[in-house]
Amino acid sequence: MFMFLPLFLTIYLVYFGYNEKERNVIFDSLKLEGIKMTIGELLKDYRISQRKTQKQWAKDVISPSFYAKVEKNLSRISAEDLIELLHSNQIPVIDFFSKLNQKDKSVNQQELEINRLINEAYYQNSKKELQQIRDVVAEGELPNKNDELLLIDAYIAVISKDLTMLDKEVIDRMKEKVFNISNFDEDGLIMYCNFMSFYDLNSNLLLSKRIIKQLVGSSSVRIQEKILAIIINMLIFCIRNKRFEETESFVNYADQIKTKPEVFFYKLLIPAFYNIVKYQDNHDQKYLDETEIIIESIKLAGMPDYGKELEELLVANK
Repeated sequence: MFMFLPLFLTIYLVYFGYNEKERNVIFDSLKLEGIKMTIGELLKDYRISQRKTQKQWAKDVISPSFYAKVEKNLSRISAEDLIELLHSNQIPVIDFFSKLNQKDKSVNQQELEINRLINEAYYQNSKKELQQIRDVVAEGELPNKNDELLLIDAYIAVISKDLTMLDKEVIDRMKEKVFNISNFDEDGLIMYCNFMSFYDLNSNLLLSKRIIKQLVGSSSVRIQEKILAIIINMLIFCIRNKRFEETESFVNYADQIKTKPEVFFYKLLIPAFYNIVKYQDNHDQKYLDETEIIIESIKLAGMPDYGKELEELLVANK
């Protein structure tokens, strides 16, 4: 089975590039008591120590007005923005999280750290780390513990490429969570993309087109990269199911998103898949040659496994 594009790829490269020591400290901070501070309070302490105003501290990561609310614990900062804010102010991630104490964190703060670790483990394809996180959540007292456990179990099944590990009831609950989202945000897009394999092709065609139509015009690069990842997954689905006629609309949607550095990898993959489709019409060798060039570029860029799986998809459809 061809691997679905990890939606956490870009987020991982920019925000979640922890080494093993850093991951262990953050992981331990979920279990051990330490300095009693909230994220907002700790950010304020760091800001004051650097003698910066809120505007200087927030830079272009978030607006100064929103940051002021974060310091006062009136607003919740996203995982992506928090890590970028730390990096932009030269604060080691490991130092920041080691000063937080789970006992005094709000539910949202605990969820933020847990979900960040889940994302990291999922991208690293680490069932071992996911199981460790699951053990911590199971022993904890989060009010939505069952939902977090459900999410982790689903990720383990996806990594294992064995959905039989999950009861039908669990799969149905995950599918329902996505179907019940009326207006998709980043979290909803990530959830859908990573669990697309739970749906049959017709359901994915219906749901993906609804989502893409809603958000393809977004100016947010983060939204754009997630939309492109969904488009790529749909191209994979259609090719595997020999539904080549369904691919053109998705390629047209992708063309509406301008190529820029943040989405370059996603845009590079679109013609690779579409060339496989076009080859089915007239068996022109040039389409296969172009895809081979893209595959080699992916391998040279340090993603040999992904390049190999794309190559296998190409061979299967010659």
